[in-house]
Amino acid sequence: MRFAQILSLAVVPMFLLACGDDNSGFPSNPDQPQNPSDPPKDSIPENIPDSLLKPITRDFSSIWQGEGTAANPYQISNEEELKKLAFYVNDSSMAFRDKFFKQTADIALTGAWKPIGIFGKNAYGYGNRPFSGTYDGNSKTISGVTITDTASYSGLFGLTRGASFKNVIVKNSKMTVGAIAGALAGLMDSTNVENCTVEGVEIKGSDRVGGLVGEAKYVTVTNVAVAGTVSGTNNVGGILGSVQNGTLANLTNSASVSGKSTVGGVVGDLASVTDESVITAAFNYGAVTGTKDVGGVVAKMSTTKMTQSGNNGAVTASESQMGAVGGVAAVVSNKSSVDQVFNAGTVTATKVQVAGGVFGSMKNIPATNVFNIGEVTGDAATFKGGLVGIADGSSNLSFAYNAGKVPDDNKAGTVAGRVTSTATISNVYFDKTVGGSSLVIAETMSSELPTGFATEEMKSSTFVTTLNGSGAAWAIDPAKFGGYPSFSWAK
Repeated sequence: MRFAQILSLAVVPMFLLACGDDNSGFPSNPDQPQNPSDPPKDSIPENIPDSLLKPITRDFSSIWQGEGTAANPYQISNEEELKKLAFYVNDSSMAFRDKFFKQTADIALTGAWKPIGIFGKNAYGYGNRPFSGTYDGNSKTISGVTITDTASYSGLFGLTRGASFKNVIVKNSKMTVGAIAGALAGLMDSTNVENCTVEGVEIKGSDRVGGLVGEAKYVTVTNVAVAGTVSGTNNVGGILGSVQNGTLANLTNSASVSGKSTVGGVVGDLASVTDESVITAAFNYGAVTGTKDVGGVVAKMSTTKMTQSGNNGAVTASESQMGAVGGVAAVVSNKSSVDQVFNAGTVTATKVQVAGGVFGSMKNIPATNVFNIGEVTGDAATFKGGLVGIADGSSNLSFAYNAGKVPDDNKAGTVAGRVTSTATISNVYFDKTVGGSSLVIAETMSSELPTGFATEEMKSSTFVTTLNGSGAAWAIDPAKFGGYPSFSWAK
C-alpha cells in the first residue's frame, strides 16, 4: 500500500507538467493529513523501473509528421490535422508549450470552425485551455474560418498564452460572434506575431473586435496587413481591438472599420499599465466610422509612444456630444508621446464634442513633426481644428502644419479649436489659402498664434528648413501629398 501511495504522488504531478496548462489540471487537497509513518512525498523507493520515473509524454507520430522541435516541427497539411490540434488543446489540456508546428500546404476549412484554445471551461468543466506553442504558417493559406456563435473568444485560435505565430495567412474568414474576436485569435496573452496577413475578413462582433486579434496583452506584433470589413460595438480596430502593453510595428489596415465607441483604423484602444507601449509604422487606408472616440490609426491612446504613422482613410464620427474624432487619434493622453505622424483623410464630425485633423483631444503629451492635409468637415462639433480639436494640460505641439480645410465658424480654427493656458503651440504653421477667413485658434488663452504662409511658400525648400529646425525629419517629394512637406518614409 505504501508503494502505491508513493507512486501516485510521484507520477501525477509529472503528468500535469507534460500535458496541462498552468491554470488547468485536477483539484488537489494540500491540507489532507499524512500518515507520520509514510515517507516524505519526494521520496523514491528503490527498485522502481526507470519507465515509471520519466515524465509522461505523448506520441503524436500517428497524428502529425515531425517531432515538434524547432528543427523538425509537427507538420500540418490539411483540415483534419488542424482539427486535431484543436482537439488536443481544447479537450486534452495540451498547451504545447515549447512545441513547434509548421503548415505545409494550403488548407480550406469546411463547415463551422471551433477555435483552438478556450477561455473558460470546456465541455468537461476544466478551466482555460490556451495554445502556447509556435505556429509557422509557412506563407500557406488557411481559408474559410467560419464562425456563427455569440460566444466570446473567437477566431482561428480562441486563446493563446506564451505562444508565437509567424507567416500565417488567413483568407475569407466570415465571423458573426460575440466579444473578443479576431480572424487569427480572440485573446492573445504574452504572444508574438510576425509576418501575418488577413485577407477578405468579414467579422461582426461586440466588444474588443479586431481584424487580426480582438484583445491582446503583453504582445509583440510586427509586419501585419488586414483587408476586408470589421465591425463591432466598443474597442474595435482594423487590426487589433484592444491592446494592453504592446510593441507594434509595420501594421497596415485596408479594411473598413465600424463601431460605436473607441473605433480605430489600426487599433481601438492602446494602453499600458507597466512599461510604455510602442506603435510605429502603423498605417490606415480604410474608412473608419463610429459615434464616440473615432481615430484613423488609434481611437484612444495612453502611456504609449507613437512614431512614423499615418492615416489615408476617411474618418467619421457622429451623434455623441461627449466624443472625439481625429485623423490619427481621437484621444491621446497620460504620458503618451507622438513624433512624425500625418493625416491625409477627410475627418467628418457631426454632433461630436471635438474634432481635429490629426488629434481630437490631446492632454499632457508632446507631439512633434505633425501635419494634416485632410479636410475637417461637419457641423455641431464644439471645437474643430486643422491639427487638434482641444490641446489641454501640459501638452506641447511643435514643428507642425495644417493645409487641410476647416469649417468657417466661431468654434473652428485653422490650427486648433481650443488651446488651454497650460498647453503650448510652437513652430506651428498653416496654409492661409485653404484657411480662408477661419480663425487660427478658435479659443485660446495664449498670446502666441501660429504663422500662416501662402501655398507656394509652404511647398518650398525654405519652408522645409523652417520645419526641420535643428532636426532632419522633413523633406519634399512633389509626387506625394500634393507637394507639401512630408517625411521620407511617408506613403
